Amino acid sequence: MTFAIDGFSAVRPVGVELITAGYRVSGTIQTRFNRVADILNQLTATHVPVDGATIQEHDADAPRRAASALVAVEEILVMLTPELAEASSSDMRVPKQPVRAELGLPPLWLTGTVYVPVGSRPSDGLLNVATTFVPMTNLRIVSAAHPRLDHGGPVAAVRRDRAHIVVFEDGAPAQDPAPGG
Repeated sequence: MTFAIDGFSAVRPVGVELITAGYRVSGTIQTRFNRVADILNQLTATHVPVDGATIQEHDADAPRRAASALVAVEEILVMLTPELAEASSSDMRVPKQPVRAELGLPPLWLTGTVYVPVGSRPSDGLLNVATTFVPMTNLRIVSAAHPRLDHGGPVAAVRRDRAHIVVFEDGAPAQDPAPGG
């Protein structure tokens, strides 16, 4: 990790894909954070600036390109950041256990692994936290309304407060390795 003035990590570009209810926006953002959920949870602005943006409506054939685009944080359901998959585990501060979960965030259905504090019930560890976005690994995204959204990634920030439905697979911890590992 590189440090800059006052102990903050240096700002660097990170490739992202932001998914809202109507759009997918991919490109690069500038961040000093290594943990995927921190990028959005620590953001003080109302919009995320995306450089080299590719913007696509879920059912449109041709994407639009822009030198930069602003995406409203309030509308982001999922942020995929494949290049942060390795960095996620090294910064873990609270001992956590992996739990397989499914979240219904209309129009999306997400399946993957969430991480809850050791000893807590999965529902408490996911729903009773102060942050808006939580990390999810081994993510699979599907949408009956938008079949083209069928894809996934190794790590993502997921907007947990927009989940209409949360399902924990049999309540047992997942057998996945720690995030990124």
